[in-house]
Amino acid sequence: MHAAIAAALLLATVTPPTQPATIDLLTASGTGCQPSTTAVAISPDNQAFTVTYSAFTVQGHGQAAHQDCTLTVRVNPPAGYTYGIDETDYRGFAHLDDKARGVETATYRFAGLPTRHSTQTFAGPKDDDWQVTDRPDANEVVHGPCTDRKPLTITADLKLDGQSTNSFMTMDSTDGAVSSRFHLSWLKC
Repeated sequence: MHAAIAAALLLATVTPPTQPATIDLLTASGTGCQPSTTAVAISPDNQAFTVTYSAFTVQGHGQAAHQDCTLTVRVNPPAGYTYGIDETDYRGFAHLDDKARGVETATYRFAGLPTRHSTQTFAGPKDDDWQVTDRPDANEVVHGPCTDRKPLTITADLKLDGQSTNSFMTMDSTDGAVSSRFHLSWLKC
């Protein structure tokens, strides 16, 4: 990207709008998130939205295992604004026996625009909370179009490798609260 275009984008980035934004969960599918086990909410300050999973767990049972979740959400910004995701926090709990490995992967994208990917690998032995933050470079933040409000598709995936019967990994916090937080980058249209 040319320096002038990057500078213009940085200048166009603004503080969150003071008018309220809303979010709608359009679809939830996959083995890790049946519709009744997933919720979304936008923060009162419009700086982020959260995804809460109440049943996103992968259990090894002595073989490789996998759980996934694909969500389609629509963030409804105030008139004159669009948004992008400038940072994403994922967290949960992992109990990984020796030689077991857990992998968390995620993507998020607007239809027709570049897809953002992140991957984190955890090696056993581990019996603790985990948290990862995906931070794209400022010039890699993809903002939705101003005129054609496209939904955002988020895919999260948990995998276990190894032969442990006791290993498991969750995409949630120890108290069952928020597991993923998507920080919003606002642009004025």
